[in-house]
Amino acid sequence: MYTKFFGFKRRPFILSPDPDFLYLSKVHDLALTHLEYGIVHNVGFLALTGDVGAGKTTLLNYLFEKVKDSLDIGMLFNTNLGPQEFLEMLVKEFELSSPTKSKSDLLETLSEHFLEQHVKGERCVIMVDEAQNLSLETFEELRMLSNLEIGNDFLLQIILVGQPQLRDRLAHPSLSQLAQRISVYFHLSSLPMEEVKNYIDHRLKVAGYNSSNSIFGRETIQYIAELSRGIPRIINSICDASLTYAFADEVKVISKEMVKKVINDNELLLAFSKDLEDGKKNGEPPVEAGASLPASMDPDVKTMLPRIYGRLEGLEMRINEVESAEKDKLVGVLQEMLAKEHERNLGLEQRIAIFGYKYKELEKELQVLRGRTKKKEYKKKNGRFWEVFGEKK
Repeated sequence: MYTKFFGFKRRPFILSPDPDFLYLSKVHDLALTHLEYGIVHNVGFLALTGDVGAGKTTLLNYLFEKVKDSLDIGMLFNTNLGPQEFLEMLVKEFELSSPTKSKSDLLETLSEHFLEQHVKGERCVIMVDEAQNLSLETFEELRMLSNLEIGNDFLLQIILVGQPQLRDRLAHPSLSQLAQRISVYFHLSSLPMEEVKNYIDHRLKVAGYNSSNSIFGRETIQYIAELSRGIPRIINSICDASLTYAFADEVKVISKEMVKKVINDNELLLAFSKDLEDGKKNGEPPVEAGASLPASMDPDVKTMLPRIYGRLEGLEMRINEVESAEKDKLVGVLQEMLAKEHERNLGLEQRIAIFGYKYKELEKELQVLRGRTKKKEYKKKNGRFWEVFGEKK
């Protein structure tokens, strides 16, 4: 909608976890280092926690993009599943086919695949998002899968990703064996206030904005930082809505007042910002980076926020998938056309080669015929010689 107006090549503040937009703040860079260490050293379990919208999935997508050629990755986003359904989803995610849906067949299908990949020099990774929602039985199923080893090498790596509640979940007595196997753990906190400006500038640059004129003023960015508490997804929501308002008003510089209007027109953001303002008035200490939603927020709003942001993110992911599918479809059509054209060219080359061979053969025959014709003409002109020569012979 507003991309052409501002001179963007794409929307800068999409909610979907696009690795192209990853801003490596100090904390995100440190988290990436931990994850890379775990992947390189093939540790069995890794865990990454952080608030809703802190950038966990974006960070992992960025990491997987770097190592996709050496890893076979299965990503699970629906974690409200029992052990049986969980195994079925894994089989489907790795694009495998199990003889039956019995637990034994599912496990055998998965273990055979993990072993085959290991023999080929590749490793399998399971990334479980929103892992705090897994049942204790499903956690136990994951632990059993992690037992697959050859010598000192794990056939499978498991990355648990979730909100801060995942730490409490893993502290359950029945999960002590699993918790002890987590070799790499990192909690991804929100952006420090001083890095919000760099984050916004980074996304604008990736989106193709190359003007020296600032869209968001210093006061505006400071206000957005306070409202969002440095949580990337909330920054994205506020900035995206603000750009839409600016486009509608045909202005290219977003003021603090415009952001306030955006907040006032959005009940969820209004509830959040109001809670923050009330906290300041009441002398409450500032919210620490990486903390959960404010305690004074209405419980219903607390419950709704993650769900709504999750749905928005899911919707954008589907839109991106559709766009990608359309691009892939177009590429597929072009590739098919090129393949057919290549076949035609090969056919023409073969026909040209055959014609060339036939041409050479005809040329030889023509030379012979020309030679015979010249001989006959010579005989006619010198008939007496040939008669005498013939008689002598």
